Amino acid sequence: MAPPHFLLVTFPAQGHVNPSLRFARRLIKTTGARVTFVACVSVFRNSMIPNHNNVDNLSFLTFSDGFDDGGISTYEDRLKRTANLKVNGDKALSEFIEANRNGDSPVTCVIYTILLNWAPKVARRFQLPSALLWIQPALVFDIYYNHFMGNNSVFELTNLSSLEIRDLPSFLTPSNTNKAAYDSFQEMMEFLIEETNPKILINTFDSLEPEALTAFPNVEMVAVGPLLPTEIFSGSTKSVKDQSSSYTLWLDSKTESSVIYVSFGTMVELSKKQIEELARALIEGGRPFLWVITDKSNRETKTEGEDETEIEKIAGFRHELEEVGMIVSWCSQIEVLSHRSVGCFVTHCGWSSTLESLVLGVPVVAFPMWSDQPTNAKLLEESWKTGVRVRENSEGLVERGEIRRCLEAVMEEKSVELRENAKKWKRLAIEAGGEGGSSDKNMEAFVEEICGDSLVQRLCEAGDVKVNDKRVGV
Repeated sequence: MAPPHFLLVTFPAQGHVNPSLRFARRLIKTTGARVTFVACVSVFRNSMIPNHNNVDNLSFLTFSDGFDDGGISTYEDRLKRTANLKVNGDKALSEFIEANRNGDSPVTCVIYTILLNWAPKVARRFQLPSALLWIQPALVFDIYYNHFMGNNSVFELTNLSSLEIRDLPSFLTPSNTNKAAYDSFQEMMEFLIEETNPKILINTFDSLEPEALTAFPNVEMVAVGPLLPTEIFSGSTKSVKDQSSSYTLWLDSKTESSVIYVSFGTMVELSKKQIEELARALIEGGRPFLWVITDKSNRETKTEGEDETEIEKIAGFRHELEEVGMIVSWCSQIEVLSHRSVGCFVTHCGWSSTLESLVLGVPVVAFPMWSDQPTNAKLLEESWKTGVRVRENSEGLVERGEIRRCLEAVMEEKSVELRENAKKWKRLAIEAGGEGGSSDKNMEAFVEEICGDSLVQRLCEAGDVKVNDKRVGV
């Protein structure tokens, strides 16, 4: 009998591609399944998928989103890409499913990430089960699901204080101006609400969010994370490069837990005022720091009226910065967070960075910007107790004094407590994500259930079994 065949469709952004590819590899290793990884041409041209030819049972299907060479910089570009994804993606999936329907390896299930609401509709059209690969925490899913169910009360957990507006995903706040994102989440949640028993594969682990994972009895949330590089779980976190880089040599020269690592990811660009406040806080604090500042100008979220890149914004005080710390345009975050000299991570709280801080046991200064990041910051500070969150002033700026307060709390005042908590989550995360851990077992159970659903569907098509029109178990 042929192994189950999963179509895994990912949105063309690094924060979606990375966990999706790690999920695909783990799915293959754990269950022996075949995975066809579906992504835009731009994903491959921009080298988002390295070393993709050395995994058995993993193949790739591409289609164009109209921006094969990248270059998306305006709101209109993003709207155009969304439309192209829907039309071209639907066509690519439909043709692939049809072409393989009567072959040796027909498609068993469609798995998709957020912002791809057309993908499960293709699955439904072909009477295939589908599952959402949710690349944010379970709590954020719960908040969206609760909101779009029409529940006017704020979603709450027993181990977390009441969620304020500042704690919500930015697309659900009164100040949200991204109507397209809100509409996309609404469409996705309304589709799931229609399902009898929707399956949500979540990049988290059982012990991290036990209550959030069971918040809705009719929703099957399956913890399959942390979806991070396998070397983290094997204990080998050295860079894949053979030679030491300048930043690793610099880190080697520092004492244990003395360095502040600063990185805000690739999606958001800090305003000139905010960069100056952060820079002054680091300079005045006098602690060694490693700050990742890129010269990219095509980020998804830019400050209105500012055309300078971040590297240009620090030109006036770069010399002062480099007297205290080191500025790089790129580094291996896993390698840096694994280094003995790093004692604090100033992070935008993107979910991948949040998980990396937990799995590698590094306390954080939580500096959220948008999307799920405010909720992640709330969890880090209050639920998992591995960080301190900054507070903005009335104009939305985090002032240098506030940044210094948080840095001193993590590096001095609360350092023992935060590091002990970080060590605990590191142990639990490695247990869950390691070979044979709870996430592997959850994945095996998911595949067994999907294969059972697929068998029922094939019997239905043959006229041997009758089921209700509404999909069951998908």
